[in-house]
Amino acid sequence: MSNLRFSIIYKFETFILFILSLVTFIPPLVYSLYLEDEEILTFLIPVLLALFLYSLSVPIKSHKLSEKEALFIAVSIWFIFPVFTALGYILSGYIHDPIDAYFESVSGFTTTGASILEDIEKLPESVLLLRSITNWIGGLGFAVFAVSFLSTRLPIGRAIVKFESSKIVEEKIEPRVKEVTKIVFLVYITLTVIEIILLKISGLSWYNSITYTFSTVATGGFAPENESVGAFNSFAVEIIISLFMIMGAINLQLYYVAYKKRSVIRFFSDQEVIVFLAIICGSVMFATAVLYLSGFYPDMYESFRYALFQIVSTATTTGFSSTDYSDWHPSVLSLMMILSLIGAVGGSTGGGIKIFRAILVYKTVKAELKKIAHPKAVYRITIKGKPLDVSTISMFWAFLSLYVATTVFFGFLLTLSGHDLVTSFSASIACITSLGPGLGDVGPASNFSAFNDFEKLALSFEMIFGRLEIIPVISMLFIKNI
Repeated sequence: MSNLRFSIIYKFETFILFILSLVTFIPPLVYSLYLEDEEILTFLIPVLLALFLYSLSVPIKSHKLSEKEALFIAVSIWFIFPVFTALGYILSGYIHDPIDAYFESVSGFTTTGASILEDIEKLPESVLLLRSITNWIGGLGFAVFAVSFLSTRLPIGRAIVKFESSKIVEEKIEPRVKEVTKIVFLVYITLTVIEIILLKISGLSWYNSITYTFSTVATGGFAPENESVGAFNSFAVEIIISLFMIMGAINLQLYYVAYKKRSVIRFFSDQEVIVFLAIICGSVMFATAVLYLSGFYPDMYESFRYALFQIVSTATTTGFSSTDYSDWHPSVLSLMMILSLIGAVGGSTGGGIKIFRAILVYKTVKAELKKIAHPKAVYRITIKGKPLDVSTISMFWAFLSLYVATTVFFGFLLTLSGHDLVTSFSASIACITSLGPGLGDVGPASNFSAFNDFEKLALSFEMIFGRLEIIPVISMLFIKNI
């Protein structure tokens, strides 16, 4: 890492940390003042700490970052900033173990939604608002969020977005970073405002409307109630949240394109969206039929209602629950795990391998099978009408191999402590895909508090690996060679 200029990295990184701390902690601070719940220092101290760290940075002559430096910042910020929220949780007095606090923070910012809290409703509303805000910021992504507020520092914005393009911006955007990030940010804000209004109309309080919206559009899954969405027992609320989970799991740029061309058809001309919606529809019908025929619910209506919400929640990797599905038919539970692995549409707030990669697997296997029958024929693999070169396909298989290996490794790691296979591997899948709740001891009615500190820290890292899609993290570890 000898080529890295740490004084410049420190300057940019602490500035981003300060901006993020303002956006993360000021809203709950204001709400705390309104409630008079004596949690002011919980939110004020992390902001002051971030400001103090930034004040220690030295003036620099050049504001230009190399790609290695930008990569270092883009990846390390995901490991560092959760420390600030963890400090807030500890200061609140409701989470005492630093590892627990860090796990909860990472889970929020990676939009995983896994929790170590056994009784969420014991926490003050201001702290739970902070918890939902971590989902909201994480859903948009640190990179695009930072660029939106750092338009005067275009070099860092361009470089960071490049390394996180798989999460938010799939197209080549380097010449227009500022424009694209503003578009994505505007779409995100618009979805947020609309859902808040609809949830309020459906009967929720402003507080619940805001906190659930923050976690929904981010496909994060943090809820201020122990029973999650099931606490309301409202099909109308479930429908609204399901709709916005799907909207959050679709490429955010498509909204802008559809608006610009004044055509909703744009959504349904996108191959990824078509496949994604088809998978959800097929899975909902299958789950509804199985739940009804197996006698889990007395009629088709209830079977459909609960199947719809849980399938959407899983396919979008949100992790909300409207009921305790732990005892559902094994075929439905296994389907849910598969859906979380496949994940959402590329360029969305959702996690998982992503639909475009699943399509690529299908097309690659199909091409290889054709080659068996016609060895001399040449088959080109295309995504969205664009042919893929050999290097792109090789990178894809490298990613997929690392993704599977990481999932298996962390699942195996949990079994070493004696956790059963279902708990261990569903926890690993839930963390790397940003799903949140798993099966077994980490099901919807349970949490991750049963794991020891080492396991929680390991799962925290797995959440970050999954959120950044592994390759950037690996690249940072070997940064001197790239």
